[in-house]
Amino acid sequence: MNIPRLAVAAVLVPFSVFSTVVTWREGYARFFTGPWTDAVWTQEFLDLCIALTIVCVWMVGDARRRGATVWPYVAATPLLGSIAPLCYLLLRAPVTEPAAPART
Repeated sequence: MNIPRLAVAAVLVPFSVFSTVVTWREGYARFFTGPWTDAVWTQEFLDLCIALTIVCVWMVGDARRRGATVWPYVAATPLLGSIAPLCYLLLRAPVTEPAAPART
């Protein structure tokens, strides 16, 4: 999967600003108390948790293929949500291709 870094940045920057404003206004704890107020919030919260778990599993496999460190991004995902995987996509190391065999 080759997502252009500019596209990732175009999502990451405005979403991070929006998330910061919402967190500043509502408080960080609201993200964990709000979902349990009704069934729709609970469903959306659980759906987000499932989706982010799938993304984390993908990040671990992708980082192994690239020989990169992924654990800071996985650890940050429960705290920052989609921002952590977006940062991983933006900052991840390029794939190291094996050297082509020398022609004789």
